[in-house]
Amino acid sequence: MRNIILKEDIRYFLRDEGAPFEIIISGRSWCDGSYRIFRECSEFWVIEYISSGMGSIEINGKVYYPQKGDVYLLPSGSRHCYYSDAKEPWIKTFVNFRGAVADGLASAYHLKGIVLFPGVEQAVAERFFQIYAMMQNRNLEDAYVIFKTEILIHEIFHILGQKIKSSIGISDEMKKIKDYLETHVSVSVTIDELSALIYRSPDYLIRHFREEFGMTPYKYFIEKKMEAAKTMLRDTSLSVKEIGELVGYEDAHYFSNVFRKESGIPPLQYRKHQRGIQEKRSRIKEEDGYVRQNKTGN
Repeated sequence: MRNIILKEDIRYFLRDEGAPFEIIISGRSWCDGSYRIFRECSEFWVIEYISSGMGSIEINGKVYYPQKGDVYLLPSGSRHCYYSDAKEPWIKTFVNFRGAVADGLASAYHLKGIVLFPGVEQAVAERFFQIYAMMQNRNLEDAYVIFKTEILIHEIFHILGQKIKSSIGISDEMKKIKDYLETHVSVSVTIDELSALIYRSPDYLIRHFREEFGMTPYKYFIEKKMEAAKTMLRDTSLSVKEIGELVGYEDAHYFSNVFRKESGIPPLQYRKHQRGIQEKRSRIKEEDGYVRQNKTGN
């Protein structure tokens, strides 16, 4: 029997408090029988791809057994423990990340509450390998790596979301409620008004909506309002008061409090940070264009 020793290749990133997308650490682990991670209340999301081996995850009173070809996703705020099998330990690639973008992607692709994605497509594995290749290249600046990783994580979530969507049907009733909420972010809507749309009781609506989308109608509605607000903060010069009114909040102070609660930062700070990211992206694109131009000799 071969002697298995724990080895990890990890890249750490400087903390950027309040950033919409922030990588904490990323890399690859060659586990052994002693490998065990426990978090009482995780400050970040964890996503990992298993290249080989077996192991276990304990979260929310349930146990999962990820193995070769699987992906697992652990949400921020969760209490979890995961550990590798001693005889067939994991080799896995991982990213620990956080921010409003991460939360928004998980909601948008209906991945909240789903831990294990067995037998994922090769396209998912390839994106993990691309992330790891960037992590290994210490010549790449953190800003560039984070920017590219955000895109790859988005693509991974999209593929996983499509997999879930194809395997789980959404009822016509709940789709009607979801579509209604998405097209009425500019107004206030009560649970009684929503339940009347499908001729059901509020309790029925809340229970079934949560089963299909992982959250209550109210929570989903707030998220959609905040997504619309973020788009306007990022892409327009409208004031916070004007944006609040456009997503159904007449009181600018109340809107700012809700935004901060959902996003972790005030609206104006979010706008400032987003514009900083846009400037970084423009600079990266210019540098990429310069490199390609030099390579072609033009």
